[in-house]
Amino acid sequence: MAALFFWVAPRAAAADYDETLDRLGRLQDLAVSYAAEHDADPILLTLGYTRTGDYNTTMWQLTAGARDTEFESYVSQNDSDLSALQGMNTVTLPSGQAIDFGHLLASMNLVYNGIPITGSWGGDCMELAQAYYGQASDAAGYAEAMRATFNIDDDGSTSKFGDQDLRADLDSVVVGSQLTKDTDIADALRSYYDGLTDYDRAYQFISLSFGTVDTSSTGFADTIYNAVVSDSGMQLLFYMNGMWTVDGWTIDESYAPAVRGATDLLAEYLSGAVNGEKVKSETNNRLVAMGGQALADALTALGDSDAASAALAAAESGASSTVSSTSAAIEDATQTLQSHFNVKIFELLLLIVAALAVFFLIMSCALFVSHRRRH
Repeated sequence: MAALFFWVAPRAAAADYDETLDRLGRLQDLAVSYAAEHDADPILLTLGYTRTGDYNTTMWQLTAGARDTEFESYVSQNDSDLSALQGMNTVTLPSGQAIDFGHLLASMNLVYNGIPITGSWGGDCMELAQAYYGQASDAAGYAEAMRATFNIDDDGSTSKFGDQDLRADLDSVVVGSQLTKDTDIADALRSYYDGLTDYDRAYQFISLSFGTVDTSSTGFADTIYNAVVSDSGMQLLFYMNGMWTVDGWTIDESYAPAVRGATDLLAEYLSGAVNGEKVKSETNNRLVAMGGQALADALTALGDSDAASAALAAAESGASSTVSSTSAAIEDATQTLQSHFNVKIFELLLLIVAALAVFFLIMSCALFVSHRRRH
């Protein structure tokens, strides 16, 4: 998505699955060696290395973390073939299905950091809503219009939420929630995809994301929509894209039907994938993706104190609470993100942008004066 987080232009033909996982394993081996001498997390080094282009914007650096340029040099010196993992798109899975592998790894990075909605299905629902905004008057109308491109066979060239994106969204939550600092990522993916069916994928995703829930109930669609609008990470994303209002700190009413149409389609797909069954969660590990204070800190870094105050007030009053859930494996990363939102990178970039603006203003004035003197 380019405009927000995740839209990526179509790329080359599908990469080989086994070769890709082999490279990923070699990359993590280098990450482990590098981390031993640099006090770093090999999971973040590995996943961060694969994030380039649209997955390395300021927002990605704020949420997923800045890529380690020294580690990139280390990889280049020791195994330059691993650069093939950067900018990836389609990989064909053992099931014969295709997946946007670059999207998968980038979203796993966010899940590992405790942000399982914004970097995956929530972000794609938002993009779908943006793409169809203004084409219907209610959620049902939007859902009907969106059927033309939702979950279609697509590599990203036509749909904002095609089948490859959908698989990456669900799989990133399931596999990303299993990661610990010592997890072998390639082995985790290899094990997950061994014999995977659409039923298995959807069931595990639903269980982790929404707990025990009856997917045949009309309330299931409500659960998914509420998860999106009550997630602080999504609120930040909505706000930055003009889809969220400070007044009452809520979704802009003009965008609400489009977002609801997108989440209703997702609910319909998930329910169908598990045959309308009641999904049961084996655990009650509920993790908050981004605390109210972290959201307020992010908005403050963006220079909007009014939005920061509104978000914090909503969180403190209980009007805004996240419902993201993953396994306990990423609890430490999640708690860190809840307690403080690292905005140093973004603040530095703001200073750089301001300095460049001043520089070009001075240059423009100098050129103007020079021009006037010659005439």
